[in-house]
Amino acid sequence: MKLPDYKTTKPTMSVKEWAAAYRADNEAEREELKIRLPKETIEESISSYFAWCELALAFSGTPDIPVELQEAREKYYADLARKWTTLAQGLEHVV
Repeated sequence: MKLPDYKTTKPTMSVKEWAAAYRADNEAEREELKIRLPKETIEESISSYFAWCELALAFSGTPDIPVELQEAREKYYADLARKWTTLAQGLEHVV
C-alpha cells in the first residue's frame, strides 16, 4: 500500500480555520433568519419545523446506541411528529 505524498497534497484545515469557516456560515444563516422569521406565518414556521424533524429523524441513529433503543427512539419521534401534524392540521393553511 502506497502512502500519500504529503509534500504535494493539499494540507488539511487547522482547527482555527475550520472554526472560522463555521463561524462565517453561522453568521450568514443568523442574518438570513433575522430577515425571514419576522415575515413567516405561524403555519410556515410549523411546516418548516416538521421538515427539520423529518431530516433529523433520518440521522437519529448512532452506532454507540443499541439498535433496539434506536428503533424505540425512532418510533417515539415518529409518533410525536404524527401528533404535531394532527394538531397543526387543525390550523388553517398548514400542509
